[in-house]
Amino acid sequence: MKNQFLFSWLIFLCLNLSNIRAQNEMFYGTIETEAALKLKKLTPNDVIIISSLNGYSAIKLNEKAAEKLHHMILTHGPGFIFEKSKEQAIRTIKNHHTLRKQRKVANFSITEDQNVNRGISLVNNANIDAHIRELEAYDTRFHTTESARQSIADLRKKWKKMSRGRTDVSVRTVKHESSEMPSLIMTIKGQELPDEYVIVGGHMDTTSPQRETLAPGADDNASGIAAVTEMARVLFEMNYQPKRSIEFMAFAAEEVGLRGSREIAQDYKNRNVNVVSYVQFDMTNYKGSSSDIYLTDDTYNSSDLNSFLVSLMTHYNASGKHQFTYDYTRCNYGCSDHYSWAQQGYAAAFPFEAAFSDYNPYIHTTGDTSDKFPTPNATHAAKFTKLGIEYLIEASKSLTNSNYCSSNGRDVRNGYIQNITIGSINNSSSAQNGYQDFGSLNTDLKLNDSHNISISAKKKKEGSKEGYTVWIDYNQDSDFDDNGELVFSNVTTKSSIKGTFNIPSSAKLGKTRMRVSMKKKKVASPCESFKYGEVEDYSVTIVEARGAINIRKGVPAYNPNLNYTSGDEVIYFNSLYERTPKGWKKTSSLRTNRETDEKEIPKLVDNDRVILLSPNPIKSNSLKIKVQNELWKARQIIIYDINGNLLRKVSMKNNERNIEISSLSTGIYFISLSDTDNAYVQRLIKQ
Repeated sequence: MKNQFLFSWLIFLCLNLSNIRAQNEMFYGTIETEAALKLKKLTPNDVIIISSLNGYSAIKLNEKAAEKLHHMILTHGPGFIFEKSKEQAIRTIKNHHTLRKQRKVANFSITEDQNVNRGISLVNNANIDAHIRELEAYDTRFHTTESARQSIADLRKKWKKMSRGRTDVSVRTVKHESSEMPSLIMTIKGQELPDEYVIVGGHMDTTSPQRETLAPGADDNASGIAAVTEMARVLFEMNYQPKRSIEFMAFAAEEVGLRGSREIAQDYKNRNVNVVSYVQFDMTNYKGSSSDIYLTDDTYNSSDLNSFLVSLMTHYNASGKHQFTYDYTRCNYGCSDHYSWAQQGYAAAFPFEAAFSDYNPYIHTTGDTSDKFPTPNATHAAKFTKLGIEYLIEASKSLTNSNYCSSNGRDVRNGYIQNITIGSINNSSSAQNGYQDFGSLNTDLKLNDSHNISISAKKKKEGSKEGYTVWIDYNQDSDFDDNGELVFSNVTTKSSIKGTFNIPSSAKLGKTRMRVSMKKKKVASPCESFKYGEVEDYSVTIVEARGAINIRKGVPAYNPNLNYTSGDEVIYFNSLYERTPKGWKKTSSLRTNRETDEKEIPKLVDNDRVILLSPNPIKSNSLKIKVQNELWKARQIIIYDINGNLLRKVSMKNNERNIEISSLSTGIYFISLSDTDNAYVQRLIKQ
């Protein structure tokens, strides 16, 4: 027993000695000379000033000195930059002003009102609040701990689940030389300018005097990561497709010298990556000052980017339900990860939750917990999320944005468009803000051919009269004013109508816009903003008419029990389909009889349209599920929560079924077909 006690005591002693050695181990960094002198005076044995130039110093310090810098000299951030060698530290202070002069300046503009207004309306502060608590529950995310590495792995799963079904999205971890904790990057590839990047980010790690065991970091910086994640979720819910590439970043080891962001920004610089601009979200949920958002105006920040953020807030947030106020504040050298990007010559900005004189007093302590927030339910962080969405959309620009006039219904409570079906488009949608841009959805329409469109509405009062109108911009001149571009209109009390129109021979071949309008009692004009109803925009591609082509021999019939990959071909209802990265593409048909009613033939739909949910979002307890492609014959419906927990299995007796969901609380759920790939998934929001 005595020997066992002695053995345990020796292990305890070794662990403590190891911790002391780690605390005293020296490393290189760069810092403002004023802060270096204060730190040297405060802890003379833990800091060596190697060289000073133009107000900046190369130093050698240990963890003890870094902690004192955190708590006794600066109000935010590490205040120093980790350098891997003495030579690099000296080179950094010598090149400090040179790098600033290389900063790129972007031409910013505000043109995306419809997309932005839709996006900020979708922000859910409850999602942000839940994510903050989820990150806080790791107890510590200090960069040397296993829980820090696990938090990145779990965030990777969350981001991949959010983006499933998007072939233009990738999620990758980045390993570092200076920390065992990796960083995380999610990319939405730009469709027209994929080599230009618009980036938001924040750090994932935490610190406190008990950093190895308890550093919850609810505000610093679970709040920033939660805000960035909600930005991504909203863009995915919108099915937003940018012209420029968008990246979301969660950095490792910010609290110990911006190590993760420093390596990534340096790598981007070395590879000559064209970063249009970078915005940091580090601490978003502690409202300590009178204004809502404070832009840091340190000399290394981009004044052009700050001015753009001000323009966004003036344009979108000056009044109304998305209103918030702004002011300016000053941070310090190495304040947060945006400094890493500014140091490499990129335009960077940092909107902060309060003036730095009123910063959260609990950061870098064991008391940085969510119960300390002065405003409940992450309502303060939601404002930063909205600013982030405004920035991402306006800086990246929508693929579907154009010079078309705006049109919308101002109130959808009495009714809205619930489904549009034309060609390969079969789109069900819920009530939003009176306008929805589905320009990413496209179908081919043959020249000199007849086409069917069906419109279904959700109405508060059955029997109410609605006017339905469809326009197609045949000559692609960005308006619907030319002869023949009004292709269908009807005023009726029916909730579902069908129409037929012919594509004239004068129509220009190629992709163009289709607008569908639903207005109470009357038909709308194409550029009208009216009180009750909704407008939706889609894309159609005018193609040449072709005769029927015989299907190649040896191609198997479609089998709903199989999971197909790109390049596979199947026969489905006498038509040949090829599986592409974007879904099933019909390539030819055996039918030559024009009397065959094509609208009665089931379509082999894209994977993300296999499951249709109605309504979605849902406030009631009865959900309608429809499964296309005949997959209901071989599958069960499964319901699982946002963490991947299986909640329920439902057998399908036919392709449609109403199910009771009263047991589901408010939140986000995923509806899937069991034993299939991840493409057959739809997100359900219960309000």
